[in-house]
This record gives sequence, structure tokens and C-alpha cells, in this order.
Amino acid sequence: MGICPQKTIVNFASYVQELAKENKVTANRDVMSRMAVTITALTGDFVELDKIEQLLVKLKKKGILSKTEIL
Repeated sequence: MGICPQKTIVNFASYVQELAKENKVTANRDVMSRMAVTITALTGDFVELDKIEQLLVKLKKKGILSKTEIL
């Protein structure tokens, strides 16, 4: 078994989804996020955030979570 059991990962994902729901935050990309993806792609890199990662970014942008909390 790895360092982080699957149950912990599921509980964390559920927590993030519930926090986002309570604060009316969606995983949909906004204009700035789409622009960042485009610029990153133009440099030859490809970064694809999953739904939970996108929610974490948006929760931080809204000030609901701190940088320390999302790391």
C-alpha cells in the first residue's frame, strides 16, 4: 500500500467537492485559465488539471483556501 490510502484520496476529493459546492465554485475554466492553458501549450508544455485540481485553483482564487492549504 502507498503512502496515501485510496480511502484518504476519496475523502479528500469529496471534501474539496463539498467545499466548492458550498461556495458555488465550479471546475469550469474561466477566461484567465483558458488563456494560461493556451500560453503554456505555445511554450511546448502541456498541463491538464483534473476536476479536483481545478476546484482547488478556483477555491484559492476566491480566497476560500490559502496557498498553503491547497499544497
